[in-house]
Amino acid sequence: MRIDPSDTTKLVPDLAESYEVSEDGLTVTYKIKSGVKFHDGGDLVIDDVVFSINRIRNPPTGINSPRKNTFSNIAEVEAADANTLKVTLKQPQADFPYLVSNPFNAIYPKRIAEPLDAEGVGMKRQIVGTGAFKLARAVDGQLYELVRNDDYFGGAPNLDGIQFFPIPGEIERSVALRGDRVDACFLFSSQAVISDLKKAEGLVVGDALTPTFVNLISNVLKKPFDDPRVREALSLAIDRTAFINTVGPLSGANFHSLGLLPPGSPYALTEEEVKQFAGYDTIPGLGGDIEANRARARELLKEAGVEPGYQLKLPTRGDLPVFRDSSINVAAQLNTIGFDASVEIMDVGAFVARELAGEFEVLVHSIAVAGALPDIILGDAYTSFGYRNYGKWKDDSIDALFRAQSGEADPEKRKELIRQQQLAFLGTYYHINMAWVGFGFAHTDRLKGWTPSNDGFSNMQMDKVWLES
Repeated sequence: MRIDPSDTTKLVPDLAESYEVSEDGLTVTYKIKSGVKFHDGGDLVIDDVVFSINRIRNPPTGINSPRKNTFSNIAEVEAADANTLKVTLKQPQADFPYLVSNPFNAIYPKRIAEPLDAEGVGMKRQIVGTGAFKLARAVDGQLYELVRNDDYFGGAPNLDGIQFFPIPGEIERSVALRGDRVDACFLFSSQAVISDLKKAEGLVVGDALTPTFVNLISNVLKKPFDDPRVREALSLAIDRTAFINTVGPLSGANFHSLGLLPPGSPYALTEEEVKQFAGYDTIPGLGGDIEANRARARELLKEAGVEPGYQLKLPTRGDLPVFRDSSINVAAQLNTIGFDASVEIMDVGAFVARELAGEFEVLVHSIAVAGALPDIILGDAYTSFGYRNYGKWKDDSIDALFRAQSGEADPEKRKELIRQQQLAFLGTYYHINMAWVGFGFAHTDRLKGWTPSNDGFSNMQMDKVWLES
């Protein structure tokens, strides 16, 4: 299935014509379309679907699977017949159909992927799927070119092809758009750039909250950040209103929430619940005393044996303001409580390698997820087994709360369990939430049939898009 672009709370048919959830919530059955062909002309068979889902949940040696833990509730995936996929869950999971519909969960041909996986290469260069467009050319950092798939099961798309150009700078992207070099651009975070684009003729411009948040993350395997007093001191040091006012206009980090879920979430905590956690009273509108917070932070550091002048280097990637500028701001705020903090700016590859290897003490990360469902956000970033657990913490009680809310069918009971997980996690200061991010997009008004989704990932098939002459 795929996310409905007009209503992100609904699913519409894609490779599957339909799905059903059993009365006990433990079995999800999908009807797969007949006659589907891969980009190389080979037929898609049910074993390819089984293989692809199992490949995500149990990746081969040497193959990284960011969504492995998203599928940790699956007990078994099997073919009931030539066009029927049966997924058995360990416990009921209301969000499961949406987790499977994450657009990153591609279906690959087993006959191609399996031997490449055995070599430790994976599907990095042989991109063979069933989508509306086929990869024709890739020049890393310069150009990625797609051509129309005339055998697409949803009907041949309108466009002959699509060219993607990586353009790092927002101003450069806006110039390319105005100069008819490109038809559409993403990831505008600067309010100044977005404002100028909105004044230009012939453009459609939008900016909105995305399921992306900025967290300060401690590596709990590194002393002194294994000490909860030190992590609490970090939270006390951060003036969240000042962070949003300073970094927000450049990075898009303009939003705040009460708790761990997006602003406006039905699972939001109350102001009083949030204010009980150190430093969160500086969220806009909550009236916290930052100077009193920082005085308390210095006391906690002294109790934990952290001497003034402790040198702290925050690694960050230099390509996106939401990483770079957030890190610079946080380093300055940490210096107010006695740290000697600075920022080490590096390229994306080096940053990701350091982060995944745990070669850091503290870092700022902008975490983007595909969708705003509780199981996606709480499972990915706020469980021990989540892919975003960069700080290497372990807490069985929080993991148990996640699994309990995920499997609860009663909406009110589930809401209470989600509340409990948020409260439990906020008190650990493993991740310190600072802001939510909004990214803008812009495209020419001759680009028709397409509305970018607020998560930046869904509705990217482009199969119904056309250019008006």
